[in-house]
Amino acid sequence: MTKEDEKKCLKGLSQGNRQAFEWLFLEWHPKLVDFFSRVLDGNEEVAYDYAQDIFFDIWMARKKFSEVNSFSAYLFQMARFKAYNHFDKTAVKSRYRNEAIWTVSESIPSGESDLFASETQSLIQETLDRLPQKRREVFMMSRIHGYSNEQIAQKLGINKRTVENHITNVLATLRKVIKMIVVLCVTGL
Repeated sequence: MTKEDEKKCLKGLSQGNRQAFEWLFLEWHPKLVDFFSRVLDGNEEVAYDYAQDIFFDIWMARKKFSEVNSFSAYLFQMARFKAYNHFDKTAVKSRYRNEAIWTVSESIPSGESDLFASETQSLIQETLDRLPQKRREVFMMSRIHGYSNEQIAQKLGINKRTVENHITNVLATLRKVIKMIVVLCVTGL
């Protein structure tokens, strides 16, 4: 694509032209997925999601694209920021997880750690057993069997967004249970 064609396409995008957006998407989406896949050590699902997120952001901010001189530079700058945010979040989660584990492990006498782990596992399993059947099935397919959200949606004949909602709800429930366990352990109750 020539610089002139790109300018016309960006002008069309800024005016809400769906064909211009589709052209940019078809041209650049695979390149973004490849970029994210390399940066995220081959995690194709996250790479695809991040590329989708960027194009969603582009569509939402489409009015300003008539002033963009180089779409590829703008696009990959967005991608770099998305990757930086990913690694920042990963580092924070890892640090938080390590601090929580350290705090819990410090508060448990060494002879009781196996019992604590066993009781924690039992509470988690009990929580999963109490979930509605479909939610539990979706979660198990995702986290135990390693199916992608798309695969689960296809196998169960439900929408991918429904799969994501089920998983999000289960994780929120499990976070509450684990938080309760940590609080009880730390406070010595």
